[in-house]
Amino acid sequence: MGSSTAYLLRRLAQAPFVLVVVTLTIFALIHVTPGDPIQIMLGMETSPEAVEALRRQYNFDRPLHEQYVIWVANAIRGDLGSSIRQHQPVTQMIAQRFPISLQLATAAMLFAMLIALPAGIFSAIRRNTWLDYVLTGLSIGGLSIPNFALALLLVFVFAMKFGWFPITGIGASTSGESTLWGAIAPFVLPAVALGTQQTAILARLLRSSMLDVLTQDYIRTAYAKGLSSRAVILRNAVRNALIPVVTYIGLDLGAMVGGTILTETVFNWPGVGLTIFQAINLRDWPIVMGGVVIIVFLVMLINLVVDISYAFLDPRIRYGKVAA
Repeated sequence: MGSSTAYLLRRLAQAPFVLVVVTLTIFALIHVTPGDPIQIMLGMETSPEAVEALRRQYNFDRPLHEQYVIWVANAIRGDLGSSIRQHQPVTQMIAQRFPISLQLATAAMLFAMLIALPAGIFSAIRRNTWLDYVLTGLSIGGLSIPNFALALLLVFVFAMKFGWFPITGIGASTSGESTLWGAIAPFVLPAVALGTQQTAILARLLRSSMLDVLTQDYIRTAYAKGLSSRAVILRNAVRNALIPVVTYIGLDLGAMVGGTILTETVFNWPGVGLTIFQAINLRDWPIVMGGVVIIVFLVMLINLVVDISYAFLDPRIRYGKVAA
């Protein structure tokens, strides 16, 4: 068995333990949060008989450990329960909203990469020049602006004042025509609002990684062989400097899918983040549990893909042993 296969099997074996820890944590937090979801849904004037009947329907009348075991057994079969408020299967609700959040997160990450990668490279190769100072200042500014504040500012300026982009609505265009721009336009402001901080982080991370790589012996050897600066930078330096960047992109993309609550709220984006936020307010615990599990599973899957990709970025990396 190869080292990569053994590493993959070890990572897959760890997944159930991670999911158990996460689900136990969320389950415990849910049950210490004030507010009875059944009473909130039915109202205070509902008869005790109706409340008790609904408790039995959702197994809330059972001890906590039995509720958790029942939920896990159903989840293994693909049943994440039903929404208390909307009376829809949680799996179906998440399946409808997950692609919407994934589209937004992907658009935001593409925006971040499009700006951050060249910014980080030029900032490193032009270290301590006016260009480096300007890019550093912009990065600090991007890190300093909260997502929700930037989102509100973008809506006010580019949607309300100039009318260049729709305020909300996927697939809605400013002109009302069904065009390519009409399909892209609703993504622009949410993607910029969500991806600005990631742009700043990626740019600073790549700059730091590039500066470290440029001092390595193999870079000096490449120059000594007569290779052009462009060839050394693109073929040798950038490829190795991308390893921590790829790690961050993998971690952050998964987190962005479920961590877009504020952005989705401002733009009324019907994704997983907004759905979980509304479920928390309404104490709709099946949606919260199901949504968190899906997000954690996605993060674990992306992390695994990122770890495996290291060997392609740097052939010196071998799983299970140290390369010579």
